Amino acid sequence: MKHTFFSIFAALTLASCSNTSPDDLVDDTPITTTIKYTTDIFPIVESQCLSCHNDNSASGNNSYSSYTQFRNATENGNVIDRITRSVGDPLLMPQGGQLPQNSIDIILQWQLDGYLEN
Repeated sequence: MKHTFFSIFAALTLASCSNTSPDDLVDDTPITTTIKYTTDIFPIVESQCLSCHNDNSASGNNSYSSYTQFRNATENGNVIDRITRSVGDPLLMPQGGQLPQNSIDIILQWQLDGYLEN
């Protein structure tokens, strides 16, 4: 009886995991809210960009320490160009690897929404 219960439990556990793929882990929910710099963009910039692109160490002469600086770099196409390059491209930013697609989508939506600050 114990052996049968364990076998059924193991089979159900394995079956529940068998259809999981990496695609299941991607959040492809459409963005339905208006994107704003302070609440949506700055957390991405702070965690992914400011270590290299700050007022004290402006890699490539680009500081993203303020709304105006990041907006200007996004408007002129520099940010969008760099974050949408292919993995392996030496110009891809951030240097450690590509941003999560959701973060890229948020930045692109912010651009479409008109670069709202607050």
